[in-house]
Amino acid sequence: MRAVLALRSWMVVAALGASASAHAQCPTRTLATGISLSTCATHAVAIVDLGSDDVALRGARSSERGRSASAWAGSVDGAAFAVQAGPFSFPSFTPRGLTVGAGEHWSETVDDGTLAVLGFDGRGVGVFVPADRQVPAEPWQETVVSGIPVVRDGVALACHDGGCQPMPRTGMGLSSDGRRLVVVVARAVTDAELGALMAEAGVRDGLRSGSGATSALWDETGDEWVVPSSDGEGRAGAAWLAAVDRSTGEQFRLRGVVGVAGEERFLPDATVTVESVGGEEVASGMPITEGAYWEYRLPVREYVVRAARSGYRTGCKICVGVPGEDVWCSVFLSEGSGAETCTPAPRTLEVGPYAAAPTTPDMGPGSVPVDRDDGGCAAGGASARGWAALALLGLGLRRRR
Repeated sequence: MRAVLALRSWMVVAALGASASAHAQCPTRTLATGISLSTCATHAVAIVDLGSDDVALRGARSSERGRSASAWAGSVDGAAFAVQAGPFSFPSFTPRGLTVGAGEHWSETVDDGTLAVLGFDGRGVGVFVPADRQVPAEPWQETVVSGIPVVRDGVALACHDGGCQPMPRTGMGLSSDGRRLVVVVARAVTDAELGALMAEAGVRDGLRSGSGATSALWDETGDEWVVPSSDGEGRAGAAWLAAVDRSTGEQFRLRGVVGVAGEERFLPDATVTVESVGGEEVASGMPITEGAYWEYRLPVREYVVRAARSGYRTGCKICVGVPGEDVWCSVFLSEGSGAETCTPAPRTLEVGPYAAAPTTPDMGPGSVPVDRDDGGCAAGGASARGWAALALLGLGLRRRR
């Protein structure tokens, strides 16, 4: 039965330095291929391998607002865990800052220059943009989370205003090599302490995406909320983020025909093979009609489709699955011998550079914009100091020049 991970004996973080004895008290288990979860007395750390064929990220759509973590994640096929994905206003459940889930932009949200942005494309390749840069809604955005910056270049940032009050907090960020998404949920910490926990877990750049009663970590095998509310029930929130096990999650139909290049002629006796980008064969067979039509129902991933027939050069094509949809991936062969080579596109994301955000009016010494989320806790909107190059995520990142 799916529920929320139990982390009972919570304590305020007294020391954030790493030690062998502390790590020994944080057992780690695998939730799915490429997704692990470590639970400690004071916090939990989830690690997501963004380059794994079996891993995907799924953000909540605007139409899915107002649900608890368990209610929302329970409706997401293959969800391994779910956490809060950005501060929001109550009772409208409107996120603060640019928010995108399942490729759908929450139309009432924008990056107003007070929050950092953590964005991912459909392959799990993404970027961290500090608060002082303004990110518009763009086609590459499959998942976007906004939040208070708490880690930059591997160093925890100082807390501000409401961020200096110990409370349940959720943070997420990217490793220095860009291959991992690291999520930390802590029981009673300041923003600075959350940032230190994240840096210790390997985060180079990260933000605080949740606080208060909605700062919960759900997984499919637990039995309670990480941070129980006064009545023991999970609190409704706006956007959530789930790490998804593609091998058991959403599927799509991959279909196509095998034909002759440049001709209206088909090859019903060809052989079709579908492989993962790692080279593992996941399906094979021959077309099922005289028109050389073939189809397979598969987990949503990136695939290499190969078609072969005697007297023709083996052809191939790269195709990316879309949840619940039909994806055409026809292959057309040329006469000859040998085989084409299909290499998946590099895991790079060409975005930005983005313009500086408008200057925030001076509201007095030490002041920062403040809003309230469902937990009723002030969330400072301080921007990170200065502009740094966009951080790597996935297997690499290039800035557009």
